[in-house]
Amino acid sequence: MKRIILLLFAVVIAFASCENLEDNSPALQGEIDSIFFKANDVRGQKNEDGSFTLQGINQDQILTLNLDKGQLGTYRLGGGKSSSATFENSAGDEYSTNPYGEGEIELTDRCISCGWLTGTFWFTAKRSEFDSVPIAVQKGFFFEVSFLDGNVEGGLPSLGTVTADINGVPFDANAVTVDEDGVSITIEGLEGSQSIEIQVPANSVSGNYLLPRTGFSASYTANGVTTEAEEGGLVSVNFNNTDTRKILIFFNFTAAGKTITTGRASADY
Repeated sequence: MKRIILLLFAVVIAFASCENLEDNSPALQGEIDSIFFKANDVRGQKNEDGSFTLQGINQDQILTLNLDKGQLGTYRLGGGKSSSATFENSAGDEYSTNPYGEGEIELTDRCISCGWLTGTFWFTAKRSEFDSVPIAVQKGFFFEVSFLDGNVEGGLPSLGTVTADINGVPFDANAVTVDEDGVSITIEGLEGSQSIEIQVPANSVSGNYLLPRTGFSASYTANGVTTEAEEGGLVSVNFNNTDTRKILIFFNFTAAGKTITTGRASADY
C-alpha cells in the first residue's frame, strides 16, 4: 500500500509540473534591474558577415543580442568586443555593453540547417561613459530563436515598423516611410495593395488622443483608395524622444469598413 501511495504521489507531481512547462515557441526573457522581461515578439537574422542578431520586443522595450558567430560556446561582452547586447527602454534610451559594460552570452544549442539558436545571457550596460547607474540584466535565456526571418528592428535598411490586425488578419509592413517636417511626423507602412498612415505633431508628448484631433490623423488605403479614420479612433503616443529622434505609437481605428486593432508604429525620424 505504501508503494502505491508513493507512486500516485509521484504521478500527481509529474502532472503538476507539466502545467508549468513552456511550449516550444521561440522565447527571449530575463530580469532587467530585477524586473521580469519577456518578449512578446522574438526575431532574429543572420548577417552578411556571418554574425547573428537576436531580438526580443515588447510594446515599449527592445532587447538585442549580437553574436559575432554561431559556434557553441561563451561570448564575452563589453570593452569593444565584437559581440554585444543593447536594451532600449520606453523613453527611447539605449543602454549598450559596448564599450562601457560587460557580460556573457552562452550559445548552448543550435540548428544551423533549420535556422535557430538557444542559449543564456547576462550583462550590465550604460547609456554613455558618464552614466553612473548601469542597468543589470540577469537570468536571461533565449530558446530556438529563428534567424531565417531577417526582420530585426534596426538591423535592416528600414526607418521603422508598422504592424496591426485588419479585421483580425495580421498586417506587417514590408516598406515603411517616415517624414518629419518640423510640424508633423508621418509614418506610412505598405504591405501589398494596403497601407496604413499615422500622423502626429512633431512635438507630441506621451498620451492617448481620440480622433478627430488637430494634428493627429490615421488612414487606411486599399487598391489606391484612401479612407480617413472614423470618429472614435485612438492614437496613443507611447514616447516621442526629440533628442534621439525615436517615436513609438499605438493605434486603433475603423476605416473603409475595416477594423484596425493592435496597431504599432515605431520610427527613427
